[in-house]
Amino acid sequence: MATFVRNRVLNQLTWSEEEESRRSRRRDVLCELDGLLTQLEEVNLRGGAVPSRVLIALRRRGVMARPGVNPAELIEAIFSVQESFMRQPEGADDMVVLEDLRRRIA
Repeated sequence: MATFVRNRVLNQLTWSEEEESRRSRRRDVLCELDGLLTQLEEVNLRGGAVPSRVLIALRRRGVMARPGVNPAELIEAIFSVQESFMRQPEGADDMVVLEDLRRRIA
């Protein structure tokens, strides 16, 4: 029988304060990208072409895509753009644990 031990350290990560307007803008963009991601997942499951309205919305958020592009490629591109909008804790550059976690998730 395996035994798992968990060590929790409270207040290990801290984030700097964020202005409400910046927070709101960041959340709006992430919500829009989530909606586009859902649409692309549906297109990918059905095997159809990516609608032009989705391509236009992606271009507005910095994802350049040619007509007829594979939906799976666009899904990966959205993940990259989403990452740029995620907040990182202070001192994250020094934290090897976060890098290890990112590698395991990817």
